Amino acid sequence: MAALAAILILLQTGCWNMREVEHMFYAHGTGVEFKDGKYTVYVQILDFTTLGKQEGGASSGLSQGGSWVGNGTGNSIQAAIHDLYATAQRRIFWGHLNAIVIGESLLQQDLREFIDIVTRYHEFRYTMWIFGTRQSVKDVMLASPILEASPLYSQFGDPQDVFNQSSFIPPMRFYRFIRDLQEPGRTALLPMLALNKGHWADLKTEFPVVEIEGAASLKDWELKGFFSRDRLVGMRWLYPNATRIPLEIRSGDKTLANLVFGAPKHRIIPEVKNGRAKFRIQLTMGGTIAHMDKTITVDEIKDRAQQVIIDEIRLTYFYGLEKKVDILNLTDALYRKHVREWRKMQEEGKFPLDKNSLESIEVEVVLTDGGRAMAPPD
Repeated sequence: MAALAAILILLQTGCWNMREVEHMFYAHGTGVEFKDGKYTVYVQILDFTTLGKQEGGASSGLSQGGSWVGNGTGNSIQAAIHDLYATAQRRIFWGHLNAIVIGESLLQQDLREFIDIVTRYHEFRYTMWIFGTRQSVKDVMLASPILEASPLYSQFGDPQDVFNQSSFIPPMRFYRFIRDLQEPGRTALLPMLALNKGHWADLKTEFPVVEIEGAASLKDWELKGFFSRDRLVGMRWLYPNATRIPLEIRSGDKTLANLVFGAPKHRIIPEVKNGRAKFRIQLTMGGTIAHMDKTITVDEIKDRAQQVIIDEIRLTYFYGLEKKVDILNLTDALYRKHVREWRKMQEEGKFPLDKNSLESIEVEVVLTDGGRAMAPPD
C-alpha cells in the first residue's frame, strides 16, 4: 500500500514551471517613441517596497522615485521590445500593466502596428489608461508624485482620482481609444501628459509633476492636431461622468460667484438641410453655489452660468473648425441618425462642418444649493 502511494505521488503533476513572485519584474507603465526611423519602447518597473510606507522609505536600493525605467530600441516595436528584454535582469510580466504613453513622434505615424501588437499579446489588457505626450516619454515616466514614494499614485498611474475632484479632461481607457479610432463618425481625443515644474516644492527643491495639459485629436488613424486645456474648456460640459466642474462668474475683475456642477446630460440633435448638416445641443445639469457675492441674485447667477456654458461650448467648437476637427463629435450623431446623408458627405470628401453647422445650444441649469453670502451683512 505504501509503495502504491509513493507511485501515485510521483505521478502527480505540479507547478514545475511556475516562477516565484519576487523573481519577476512587474511592468506598471510603458511608453513608445519613434525617432530617426527607429522605435524606442520604455517600461516602468515599480519598487513594491515603497508601497508599505515603512519608516525610512525604500531599502532595496532602487531609485528614490520608487521605480526604474528601462528602454529598448529597434526598427520595429517588436524588435525594440526584444532589445529591452536583452538587458532586463528578470522576466518582465505585463499582466499588471496600468498605463501606456505614446510620444508625439509616434502619434504622427500610423498607429495600426502599435495597436496590433498591444492587442495580440495575451498579457496586455484593454482596461489600461492611455495617454500621449509632447515631451520626453522617459521624463514623464520617471516623474514621482508628491509625498508618495511610488508612481502608482500619480496622474500617470491613477488619473481618475484627480478627475473626480476637478473634472476637466477625462482620462481614457485603452478600449475606448480603440473604439473612437474605429468608429466612422467619431474623433478620438487622447489626453496629453506634460511635466509641470512650477507648482509643487519643499524647502529645497521644486518638483516636476505630471498633469494632463490638453488632448490630441485623431481621426481615421491620423493625427489632426493638439488642443490645450483652454481650448477644450467647452468639452467638459459634454462628459456625463464629470462629477465636479468648477465655473466662475465674473464681472470685469470681480468674482461674483463660484459654482460646481456635476453629471451633465446632453443630447446632440442632427438634421440635414439643403444637403448640409445642422446640429442642436440640449444640455441639462445640476449644480451648487460654492460662494456668492451679496450684489447678485440666484436667478442672475443661473442666467449668467447658462450663457457662460453656451459661450464655452461654442468657443471650443470654433477652435476645432480652425483645424478641421469635429471636436464635439457632432458627426457621430449624424452617422447614427442619418447614415445615408453622412455617407454622401463622406463621398464628397469635404469637411462636413462650418461656422453655421452648430445652430443652437440650449442649456438648463438647476441650482440645488443657494450657497452662502460672502459680503458682510448690512
